Amino acid sequence: MITIRVGRYCRSSHTEMDFVNFIVAFFVSKNVRLLTAFVCWRPEDVRLISQRGVMAGLRLRVFPSTHLTADLPAYRDYREGVLLDVGCLNATHVLHKSSRNRAFNLRYSWLLIDDSPFNITYVEETLSDVLVLPDGDVTWVSVDRMVDVYKVKADQPLVVTHLGMRRSRRELEGLWRSLRTTVTRRKNLHSVYLKSATIVTQPQYFKGWSDLSNRQIDTFPKLTYPILKLCGEDLNFRFNLKQVDLYGEERNGSFDGLVGQMQHEGLEVGVTSMFMRKDRWRVLHFCAETVELKGAFLFRQPSRSSVSNVFALPFSRGVWAASAAVFAGAATLLAVFGLVARRTALDPVAQRLTVLESLTYAVGTICQQGSYLCPNLWSMRLLMFCTLLASLFAFTSYSAKIVAILQAPSDALRTIDDLARSPMDLGVQETTYKRVYFAESKDPATQALYRRKLLPLGERAYLSVVDGIARVRTGLFAFQVEQSSAYDIISKTYTEREKCDLKEIKAFTLPMVAVPVRKHSGYKDLLGARLRWQREVGLMDRYRRVWMSVRTPCDAAQGGFVSVGLVDVLPALHALLAGVLLATALLLVEKAHHTVLTRA
Repeated sequence: MITIRVGRYCRSSHTEMDFVNFIVAFFVSKNVRLLTAFVCWRPEDVRLISQRGVMAGLRLRVFPSTHLTADLPAYRDYREGVLLDVGCLNATHVLHKSSRNRAFNLRYSWLLIDDSPFNITYVEETLSDVLVLPDGDVTWVSVDRMVDVYKVKADQPLVVTHLGMRRSRRELEGLWRSLRTTVTRRKNLHSVYLKSATIVTQPQYFKGWSDLSNRQIDTFPKLTYPILKLCGEDLNFRFNLKQVDLYGEERNGSFDGLVGQMQHEGLEVGVTSMFMRKDRWRVLHFCAETVELKGAFLFRQPSRSSVSNVFALPFSRGVWAASAAVFAGAATLLAVFGLVARRTALDPVAQRLTVLESLTYAVGTICQQGSYLCPNLWSMRLLMFCTLLASLFAFTSYSAKIVAILQAPSDALRTIDDLARSPMDLGVQETTYKRVYFAESKDPATQALYRRKLLPLGERAYLSVVDGIARVRTGLFAFQVEQSSAYDIISKTYTEREKCDLKEIKAFTLPMVAVPVRKHSGYKDLLGARLRWQREVGLMDRYRRVWMSVRTPCDAAQGGFVSVGLVDVLPALHALLAGVLLATALLLVEKAHHTVLTRA
């Protein structure tokens, strides 16, 4: 699309066919299909360039006056070309408005045309107050010369690169192919100072950028500082660095901390890495990701017996139902045989097998107890033998399975739901985002865990890394923590066996962390390209391995027997206590009944 401002100032020298063809060829060679043009030509000249543009695939939109300049936002979803005749009456107004909107960037290919011979003084005067930073794509064309222009900083002189005069599309495409990339051509920022700031949240522990004694404190600034320092050496610029103590949270539409200073005070770059959050995107941009931050609930996997009844685990519901059916059937058959024996008087011993006696026999058989009754009928003896044999097989399998459960590594807690239902206490690392991602999570399980386990604790739920990891080591405690901070302390304080017991459950995925820059910064693409190069060649990974600990392989053997404690047999003690209480209650009822009958 060509947006053309038609004014009363006509310039006949621009109506020549070859110059119109040059303009169209220039933008087509830039792979631009949308063109905004600010010119003051005659209507027939406008029609001519419109026709040529449509034939080349450029779209057209016409504005009647240069006084109504189009709004050129800094970022769109597509690339756009901009044509400006600097000799038009309101050309300066277009330049200044576009400069305020930060429209001089790689998203726009600017062509500034001048019908006079090239004069560097005139070029500098025209662009003196225009912010054309290193990520700008601005070409100035005079009648005898074509140059590429930009500034390394607003108060610095123009940097001019002569491109020679190319007229046809093929020549222009060859020119762009032969030129080095923009990042390569503009790597030298001539030792300018960029306003910047870094984070030091706990100055009392800060002992320098290379101090490894407290890696879990201000990890991101310490990791990012050498990366950006190397980037400064690569691009030949320096930091005018200041220190703040907060990353920045939004309060009443405005941010505090580092984000607030980048929003209000014009800091160019933050010498740290921070989360790429939607609310921050409104006031600043990010140039390149640095590391992936992983967070999870870290805990020592509890034994099965501490989170469930180990005596109910060996058999599935189907096996329990089948076993109950077998022993219920045996008790029923014994009761029927006893009834037949009483009616026929065949066996005096069998006559004593009433319904209650048969039930007692079945329960005793389950518990590997015999019976004082020995019927004379072989059919009843065979039934009792088969019942005892079935009990032996079931009891053997049951006991072996319990031993296997107690000795095997536990996987009792595997999901957030398991963690929410478990008796474990929970804690969260004391960070600036400690509540945010729990509150914003859309996972029902994470929300249930937050409301059930964390919210009732209030501020007591939030601990330092040292305190939280210490509680993980000593008890049933799960700690939501950044893994790099946690494993730094774990490597110093845990035994090998304790390291092997650690498990992780992810509650939510943290956003990527990246280097922040001022919104619409003219150095965003330049810094981003060089930081990505550091990542590709391994420099960024080197600093990540220095400052961020990872989980080391578990060297302790998992073999050997596990000691069985009181907690493992607690359900059995509960059953025994319940039996004692029930027996005592029945005894009291029987004595009361006996007393009533005796007095009667």
